[in-house]
Amino acid sequence: MSVLRVGHSSMWAQSLPRLACLSHWSTVRYLSTPAGPRVTLNTSPTEFISNVSADQSLSTKQKIAQKARSALSCTDDKSNTLPNNVPFNVKLVDQQDRKIARAKEAKIDSTSRAGIRKTIIDPYLQLCKPRLTVLVVLSAICSYALSPYPATVGELLSLTAGTAMCSASANAINMGREPEFDRKMVRTQARPVVRGLVTPNQAYRFAASVGVLGVSTLLFGVNSTVAALGASNIILYGIIYTGLKRKHIINTWAGALVGAIPPLMGWAAASPLTHPGGWCLAGFLYAWQFPHFNTLSHNIRNEYKDAGYVMTCWKNPKLNARVAFRYSLLMFPLCFGLSYFNVTDWYYQIDSAIVNTWMAFWAFKFWWQQRQNYSKKIMADGIKFNKGLALANVYARKAFWVSVLHLPAVLILAILHKKGRWDWLFNENNNHNKRNS
Repeated sequence: MSVLRVGHSSMWAQSLPRLACLSHWSTVRYLSTPAGPRVTLNTSPTEFISNVSADQSLSTKQKIAQKARSALSCTDDKSNTLPNNVPFNVKLVDQQDRKIARAKEAKIDSTSRAGIRKTIIDPYLQLCKPRLTVLVVLSAICSYALSPYPATVGELLSLTAGTAMCSASANAINMGREPEFDRKMVRTQARPVVRGLVTPNQAYRFAASVGVLGVSTLLFGVNSTVAALGASNIILYGIIYTGLKRKHIINTWAGALVGAIPPLMGWAAASPLTHPGGWCLAGFLYAWQFPHFNTLSHNIRNEYKDAGYVMTCWKNPKLNARVAFRYSLLMFPLCFGLSYFNVTDWYYQIDSAIVNTWMAFWAFKFWWQQRQNYSKKIMADGIKFNKGLALANVYARKAFWVSVLHLPAVLILAILHKKGRWDWLFNENNNHNKRNS
């Protein structure tokens, strides 16, 4: 057995400047055995002492901080001299020149066509949530087109304009009530009320104007039932749903009712609400919103939590996934009801089943993964839980995008398979065969 001792020496101090020096002896033992060399290290503590004093360390930090401030500071004063060690080119600007340039720019923007659009048209258009409004209008138009009763162009135009204005009114109320919460979320912090382009009072006045105009258009251009549904949707979304978002998870179910009313409006424009086909369409839009919204909210659950919105995605993640899957299965009987009540033909069951299965599959994957993630076995293992949560995020994202395509696909297929849609083609062939015989 041989022993090698390593201690503090001048050679070590010279070769390692401004680092640490050993204050104790360390012993390393080399033990040779028949099986081969074996090394055993002495486990006695080894202390390292800095050779830089506390005063020198503080002085060095202050010098570094001063250099950083001088190198990265900016100034508008031309009289100041720039430090020599600035790592980039700096162009000094006179403050008076800057004020004049900004005043000219503001004057041009306020009078030009582009300026008017930027300061007036775009903010109020954003208050309407145009993408959501288009989706609401399309659901009402599709329901109107599926009605078995005759339709007119005047009713269709009034339904389209009135529904759009009612939706814009509800959305404007929603934005006017929530700027302090919307600014805490990435997806809503660019809204016009949050940015100060429109004040809450201006949003309310805009909502009142377009709301009254929209309900009046539905009343005089369609009928009183549709107008009442449009007014109720403004109240339900702008007041009830928006107020519940910070109180209870039941807000999601209230919000789903908002989506179910536009199909009823389209159906009531030409058909009585006693016909069960309209309620199948309303139920379909109601159920669709759960796999759509629950998967969307899952991936931004922390934003909802930080903003103060009480959502199922963070209050009860297992329930959030389970509800998404449960309502995706409800699509099958609702589509069956459209054929059963003679709104569509029976071939619609084949097409719609394929699309419904597509969404139900990803909703199932999302639910099953969340079910495993929040089991006792997985939650006890942090590594497995994080891996499972990453998978759930992927499944939720895929289910969301499938739902975006699912809704227009099912509605368009329903219009193509409307009862009697292709009778003219088959009747013409039958008449031709009779003449030939």
